[in-house]
Amino acid sequence: MSAALSELRLHAREMGTLVAQQVETAARALLEADGAAAELVLRREQQINAWQTEIEAESFRLLARQAPVASDLRTVIAISRAVTDLERAGDEAKKIARFALASAGHGVGGPTRVIRRSLRHMASLASESMRVAVEALDRGDAEVAHEVARLDREIDQEFESALRQLMTVAMERAPRLLKPVFDTVFALKSLERIGDHAKNVAEHVVFLVRGDDVRHAGRSNTVPARESQH
Repeated sequence: MSAALSELRLHAREMGTLVAQQVETAARALLEADGAAAELVLRREQQINAWQTEIEAESFRLLARQAPVASDLRTVIAISRAVTDLERAGDEAKKIARFALASAGHGVGGPTRVIRRSLRHMASLASESMRVAVEALDRGDAEVAHEVARLDREIDQEFESALRQLMTVAMERAPRLLKPVFDTVFALKSLERIGDHAKNVAEHVVFLVRGDDVRHAGRSNTVPARESQH
């Protein structure tokens, strides 16, 4: 069982690492009007889906054939849940890439230029939160998972700031910019959702380590407080 679980963890880490790379590449495509980067994200999306299918199949085989004990069972369940969130985060990166590809021919400008700093910061936070969440999952480290909650709060704050800037653009400039503004809002929302999925992965780590299912515990932007040290 230990060898099979180690392989399952490894595959989840490889999938998560690819998802974090997808986020970074999609954001670069958007910020730099880089069509080649956007196309790379779209091509690699198939690999993310393949990882999800393979990891889910491995999980079912472990459950069916090896009757894992409680702690091993939690590991399998947590990884299965985490993989779903990783795949959904990959979908959000794909949405960003599609928007970037559609707007690449227009160069860097318009609403994207106005919120360039916020967009870059959100992209950095989103990819970092995903990397930290995957690391926590791989190590089974619920303490590391708390860092994801902090990053998610920063993403939400940056999202709200960028939205205010975009609404100012929409109100003060020509109506022709309304569609680009709304498209940019959707790209920002995808980054915000990636942060949410990273936080979900962190919550699955808490379940893996402590057996606490905190997914619906008020849905605040935190995972449970650290246990006191004695």
